[in-house]
Amino acid sequence: MYDSPVKTPAFHRECWELYCSPALYASVAAPRGHAKSTALTHDYALLVALFREEDYILIVSATEELAMGHLGDIAKELRDNEEIKKDFQIEKLTTDTKTDIIVKFQDGHECRFLAKGSGQKLRGVKWNGKRPGLIIGDDLEEDEQVENIDRRRKFRRWFNRALIPCLRKGGKIRIHGTILHEDSLLARIHKRKKDDGSAPIVWKTLFFRAHRAFADFSEILWPEQFSEERLRAIRQVFIDDGDAAGYSQEYLNDPFDNSEAYLRKDDFLEIPEGFSAPQRTAVGCDFAVSKKDRANRTSFTVGGRSLGRFVDIVDQRVGRWDTAEWIEVMFELQERYDPDTFFVEDGVIWKAISPTLYREMRERQIFLNCYPLNPTADKATRGRPFQKRHRAGAMRFAKKASWYDEYEAELLRFTGYSDAVLDDQFDSSAILVKGLDQSAEVEEEDLLDEEELEFRAQQRQVRDGRSKVTGY
Repeated sequence: MYDSPVKTPAFHRECWELYCSPALYASVAAPRGHAKSTALTHDYALLVALFREEDYILIVSATEELAMGHLGDIAKELRDNEEIKKDFQIEKLTTDTKTDIIVKFQDGHECRFLAKGSGQKLRGVKWNGKRPGLIIGDDLEEDEQVENIDRRRKFRRWFNRALIPCLRKGGKIRIHGTILHEDSLLARIHKRKKDDGSAPIVWKTLFFRAHRAFADFSEILWPEQFSEERLRAIRQVFIDDGDAAGYSQEYLNDPFDNSEAYLRKDDFLEIPEGFSAPQRTAVGCDFAVSKKDRANRTSFTVGGRSLGRFVDIVDQRVGRWDTAEWIEVMFELQERYDPDTFFVEDGVIWKAISPTLYREMRERQIFLNCYPLNPTADKATRGRPFQKRHRAGAMRFAKKASWYDEYEAELLRFTGYSDAVLDDQFDSSAILVKGLDQSAEVEEEDLLDEEELEFRAQQRQVRDGRSKVTGY
């Protein structure tokens, strides 16, 4: 029944362990295309029914049609799978409709599966005097519903007032899907605090991403099914369609709510076509000293002031490098851009590595102008000059550069009050802007070569009649 079957992923076994536990309320958030319905609706529902853990199972999805599809797959197994029928002594399906099946076993035992859509009436769903002992919610929410705050509230009321109360006392509820909105029901379930003994309902949860972050393809969840190459290709489709946030939602379980952003998407202005790069550039540096997968990365943001008081971001380098590697990157940036200043944040890391960097300068006879800024522990405070300039429309970006999409996606994830998985490119950008704001403004004469400056001086001399030599 499976398309191109591959080895069962380890995270499926984690999910089964949770679902088969004594926990009354359990939920799994997993990325799109990772066989949630197969493992957690189809397989788990059959297990519970065939091993007679529960005899009345309610399957709920965003629409009745989706729930009917899940029930249809289960009915087909019970109707046509001869091994299951033999091993579990299934006699027949006494009721076999699109929304309701009742299975009769040879010893007279019966079990029922009922399919419903989110928001449907659930009163009077008793069978043989019993309420459902298991509710399986498979993708209870849909995209259009979660975009509207009133519909989200209405759905939560239905979930709390109708769905949960229809469960028998001591029954279990299992909810799985992909998080479609920061304020969706599934997101709220996974944001709830750990059990402190005071909550009337305690959810046990598991959360999975297809890989670690938008720009980080380590820790791939199901490498046999989703190689890095395949995931990058899928991501590129979203990027080409101008929907990078859609990839984060569907594959990283990370829907982006722009209202919570520290930086607004509409304020990412593009450097006009044909506009020359800033003549005077600087580099914002955010250092890390570990190459471990989970460690912070080293990030360099290259930009400078242009006429019109814009700060233009023209290049970005980021990676998990050791000290020798990122020192090499600094010299590469020096050779390419000849920046006026490398802005660094003073602190433990800078004091530890600066002697190595200065020694390398002497050996190469290439000298970088490094300017330490006073350290700021709070990232939101450090980034305030960046935020103000960005919201004032005084920053522009090289949007057609290969590094840009990942850069923007990472910056949009920063909220200022909660930790992002990756925020190193935000940090280096904030350091760059902070340093530039402490530097002198760029004047038109700063961009002229010696010949042009001499010509202007001669023009002034002709206009005012003064001698360039005597001043009279």
